Amino acid sequence: MPLRAFDSLTVRCPQLGHDITFGYCRVLEDGLPCSRALVCFASRFPVEAFFRAILTGETFVRCFERPRPDRVGRLLSEVEAARKRAGG
Repeated sequence: MPLRAFDSLTVRCPQLGHDITFGYCRVLEDGLPCSRALVCFASRFPVEAFFRAILTGETFVRCFERPRPDRVGRLLSEVEAARKRAGG
């Protein structure tokens, strides 16, 4: 299966609020896939099988199976980071 075989497929991104290509999601986070790519593209093609074929087991777990902070947790992290940048 070629690496870029599904790059032109699009879905509506729940985080960005507009259509986005799989190619963008495939390399979103420092060259690694977006953590929501499995959910977003599941109805379009066998996305889990695709990522299991191209990623190591450890990378797959790091991208898709580790717990993610919820919205409030992310917001609190952002506030803390801003507080540190402001010096207080």
